[in-house]
Amino acid sequence: RALLRLYGIKCAKCSIGFSKNDFVMRARSKVYHIECFRCVACSRQLIPGDEFALREDGLFCRADHDVVERASLGAGDPLSPLHPARPLQMAAEPISARQPALRPHVHKQPEKTTRVRTVLNEKQLHTLRTCYAANPRPDALMKEQLVEMTGLSPRVIRVWFQNKRCKDKKRSIMMKQLQQQQPNDKT
Repeated sequence: RALLRLYGIKCAKCSIGFSKNDFVMRARSKVYHIECFRCVACSRQLIPGDEFALREDGLFCRADHDVVERASLGAGDPLSPLHPARPLQMAAEPISARQPALRPHVHKQPEKTTRVRTVLNEKQLHTLRTCYAANPRPDALMKEQLVEMTGLSPRVIRVWFQNKRCKDKKRSIMMKQLQQQQPNDKT
């Protein structure tokens, strides 16, 4: 009975059951053979780290998801944002069908959303550095003004200042250590 519960799940694409030695990929409540974990539009196999969307009509790689979303939102605006109801997910490492993770009643962890790394342009960097030079610990009002001036999110502003303070602190510690070593080298 336990085997039926564990291995009674079938692949969401090919509808073939899993053996105890199969490795599988999961997308929400659906489970796939590794070779079945492919984009339905371009048939590219999705590997760990790839972004994908799980829609009613199957799995989509990021590129094909973007095309389908833009088409469904209206082809008139090529810069239309992605539909928020269908967020992209990141493909995780394959898991063994032996693992109890296939059982739906075992500890469900909340899905983590992956953030895209923010790349700052020269103007944004210049604005942040200028503000930092004046005050490395800006108050809420200054952060709000930086959000408006740079177009960055409050979180990105906060993290940039934290990272910059940390880097400066490390740099000052290294400089002190170098200065202490120099007199020792001369003796």
